Amino acid sequence: MQRKFWLKWLWSLLLVGLLTMLAACQQGAGGGNGAALGDPDFSLVLSKARVELPFGTGQEEVLVQVVAKNGFNGAVSLSLEGVPQGLEVAFNANSVTPQSTQVVTGIGATTLVLGRGSAPSGEYTVKVVGVSGALRREATLHLSIPSSLVPNRVYDFSQGIPSDWTVLDHTGNGGWTTVDECNRNSDYGPLDPIVPPFAIIDSDCLGEVDVDTELRTPPLNLSGYATVRLKFDHYFYFNENEIGDVDVSTDGGNTWINVARFQGEDVGPETHTVDISNIAAGQPNVIIRFRYYDANYDWFWIVDNILIEAQ
Repeated sequence: MQRKFWLKWLWSLLLVGLLTMLAACQQGAGGGNGAALGDPDFSLVLSKARVELPFGTGQEEVLVQVVAKNGFNGAVSLSLEGVPQGLEVAFNANSVTPQSTQVVTGIGATTLVLGRGSAPSGEYTVKVVGVSGALRREATLHLSIPSSLVPNRVYDFSQGIPSDWTVLDHTGNGGWTTVDECNRNSDYGPLDPIVPPFAIIDSDCLGEVDVDTELRTPPLNLSGYATVRLKFDHYFYFNENEIGDVDVSTDGGNTWINVARFQGEDVGPETHTVDISNIAAGQPNVIIRFRYYDANYDWFWIVDNILIEAQ
């Protein structure tokens, strides 16, 4: 008899507890005189905090989640701020409408697709912005676009002249390109070790006009290296007065030091190596340029397979 009494008492106690918890939940959800959870709102959550877009790679995708709470169920328009010029960006859906209740969180999602495009190398902070009415929420994406030319890796112009290189045409009559318009590869080839596409400036093809043009690499950080050698394959086909210079700058291109000069005779096709350690080793802002000038209806200069050997 005593056992039945205690069991009945325990069941009554459990029932009271369950009823109390249910009442608390109802009040928390906005029923009765309980406290409300808060105003309808949303936040943005990214699947990646950082994205790197090396030269020659494909696209990167970032999942963008719109997390709704407290009964928010409005449409959220998505956009980006701080995007570098030339970067390829697209949302699979520019607007997301998550659904939530007072006690259930809702999630909507879309995919942000990023491509390097012609964006210059550098480190960027991009904001993913969501707006719904007066509400504006942000999430930060750190974006890294490395240089197309890095120490100890050959650049062969198979993908053209990258956007972070610079071509200067001082006369306006024609500059460096990867278009072999006058078919030097077929007429003078094979050009081993040069393989098309390559960088070329062709004075003969441009005709009876003055030519003065530069091909500049992006800045190189060589501060961690004690030995630096520049290697490149080239073919300098000479006619009369034209000059091909290879110069190095350590101050962003304000001043230049000549490390190789081609004039007065045909050179190549060959691999040319020059030790530039005394100029470039330990320097954080090194630019190399290939300058072709004093040309007028002369021949051509081809450059390929540029390598900065650094140790």
